[in-house]
Amino acid sequence: MTDKHKYIGMAKSLLIVAMAALSIFLTARLWLVHIPNNTFVPYVRARFATTAAEEASDFVRPFRIVHGSGDGFFAVLYHGIGNSAQWQYGGTVITSVLENGVFVAETEVDMTQIFAAPVLIYQYAFDMQSAIFASAFGQRTGAMLTDNGISHFNAIAVNPPTAEGDILTVFFINDSYMWEFAVPPTARAAHVFYIPSASEDTHHLVATGNNLQFASRLARPLQYNVVTITNPYRDHADQLSISHIRGQISHFFANPATINQGVSVGGVYTFNNLSTVVRYLPWDVIEYTSFRTIGRQSPTNLVTDFSAAFAFIEESDPNVRNDFFLAKYEERSRGERVFWFDYTIGNFPMRLTESWRTGPDCDNPLTHPIEITVDNGRVIRYRRIAHSFLPDPGMASLVFVHDLGDGELGFAILPRTQMRNHAVLQSME
Repeated sequence: MTDKHKYIGMAKSLLIVAMAALSIFLTARLWLVHIPNNTFVPYVRARFATTAAEEASDFVRPFRIVHGSGDGFFAVLYHGIGNSAQWQYGGTVITSVLENGVFVAETEVDMTQIFAAPVLIYQYAFDMQSAIFASAFGQRTGAMLTDNGISHFNAIAVNPPTAEGDILTVFFINDSYMWEFAVPPTARAAHVFYIPSASEDTHHLVATGNNLQFASRLARPLQYNVVTITNPYRDHADQLSISHIRGQISHFFANPATINQGVSVGGVYTFNNLSTVVRYLPWDVIEYTSFRTIGRQSPTNLVTDFSAAFAFIEESDPNVRNDFFLAKYEERSRGERVFWFDYTIGNFPMRLTESWRTGPDCDNPLTHPIEITVDNGRVIRYRRIAHSFLPDPGMASLVFVHDLGDGELGFAILPRTQMRNHAVLQSME
């Protein structure tokens, strides 16, 4: 009897273990089924900070790279910068400067000499803080920059060596001054020859002033495909319906089964549970608001808050189909940070020609396609124009690319009332 009871007890223990394992498996399956496309891991990652190296590298990536071979003509790169040869080369050079660069001089901005040689220019749409920038390249402090008077900058110009023995020269530039550094010949970057050519790109530009301003000098319009404007929140009949919109916004909820939904008299589609509200506003704007409790035991910084915003777009909103870059940010008194992002279409930037109202009674319009508010590492508000803008390979057209100012050529969104499913976004007068 003793052996019998012993075996019965063992069998019961094994059964309990098996049932517990099955329970865990079924619970995981339930969560993953309710989160579209099995995006549970990206969902969690989008709401918690990523590693320092990853988040900082996204923050310090330039929004465009201008390059020229010294013949007075320049090309510009907006698309795929993170994986481009130009930025990989720039990373090698910048690391060499921060580790053992030799400070040469601080002068007022004068691009004449820089433009006369082969050059790569890495530009930011905002003032980059030196300490944050240096930390992204593995430096404990930004002493190489700050000790030489550089608190912030908005561009880096590199004159690469074109032959053995040439000096690799790097300039950190802001609106008024530039700081010149030389890379010692013992550094690996000093022996990497990268000769940029403006003929690699359709943006055939010339410098128009002493600062980083450029303009097209083509005698004919640039050739570019017609832009297709799509709205994934409209169904196959191009209509808005609460069931179709729900299918497109369910990824914002940890458990879509808890969503309540409704449509107001003003045409606002609302989806909510205890912690999240998502609204589709009348003039094609998606608005996400989170009411989750915010932990403040570990204060965040600019880079970790940026990382939360960047990850939210990349991993929590699959309907963002355009490449995007940080256009500006603002730190507010309550500790919140607001980040604004612009799109690119192909290899051109896109800008709003005017603020985008969310509806007829809007008093807080969008000034950029994407706006995100972050509080202590958590996205608490997210607003985005519902449309995607992509080149249509089947609809080639000759169009003028718009002069966006400050040396930028790109596309500008027409007022909302002029939007069409297939349209060139704008043209030069």
